[in-house]
Amino acid sequence: MSNRSKRVETNVNVFRLRLAAVADGSVVFGWDYPGSTLLRVRILRAAAPGGAAAPGPAGALPLADAPAATAPTPEPGPADQWQVIYDGDTGSFRDRDADAGNSWRYAVFARDGSAPWVLWRDEVVALP
Repeated sequence: MSNRSKRVETNVNVFRLRLAAVADGSVVFGWDYPGSTLLRVRILRAAAPGGAAAPGPAGALPLADAPAATAPTPEPGPADQWQVIYDGDTGSFRDRDADAGNSWRYAVFARDGSAPWVLWRDEVVALP
């Protein structure tokens, strides 16, 4: 039996994402994959005042490389100052650049290969 037959594809819609810690002016995210293939994860951050919702996969500049078949969303407005702070497949990320004493909104997306982005989490975090 080959190793290939034991390979379990990761389903981007089944995930285990956790906000591991908020301390010392940083926010730590961790995730694991219920499968053997890695997903590409992208984390965006915006200042929380204004309550801007997470950008849609094709409507915001940071996710502009999503497939054209993804439904378009409105262009981001002035309150939607989303910044890509992580893009990779390592399984964890520590945001050390968020200013303490402020609230930040994080949007965490994932995708498998060139499939559409899937929103895993959209959350406001207050840093002490």
